[in-house]
Amino acid sequence: MNLTEAATSLGVSGRTLRLAVERREIEAEHPLADGPWVINQHALETEAATKFVERVRSNRNPTIPTSQQNGFEFSTT
Repeated sequence: MNLTEAATSLGVSGRTLRLAVERREIEAEHPLADGPWVINQHALETEAATKFVERVRSNRNPTIPTSQQNGFEFSTT
């Protein structure tokens, strides 16, 4: 399945799952540099995937609190 399908299956956002895949917490393949991630259903049934989902769901704080996020400042000149 692709990343979006796998994220929906786990109940997490696609971005959250992509970051976990890039950190190698969840096993996936990226056969083409510009292509989609490919995730086997078995990888979503592992203990690592279960722990990942539990951690994500228990995290009530965003990675970067809104007050610390940078905004866009556009020149008015």
